[in-house]
Amino acid sequence: MKTVKIYKLQNDGSQKEIMVCKLIDNEVVCEGDKIFVENLKKSGIKDYSDQGGDTMLKPEDGLKFLQNLKFAFRSDYLNATDIIEE
Repeated sequence: MKTVKIYKLQNDGSQKEIMVCKLIDNEVVCEGDKIFVENLKKSGIKDYSDQGGDTMLKPEDGLKFLQNLKFAFRSDYLNATDIIEE
């Protein structure tokens, strides 16, 4: 199963897993911090493959959404893994 994990930097410098997103039947299902998950479902993320465009992706966009999580969350504070096969 294709999975992406999102981590948040803690005050002590460690990283805490706050969300896990899995591709299930061509739709991404995210579990974890309720507020974070709800905001992600409502707002979506930018499609980084759409150069110069304003296309937004949501979990129902499936694999493309999962692939773009690592670009949407790549800061010192929040970061996402590459797709992991579990």
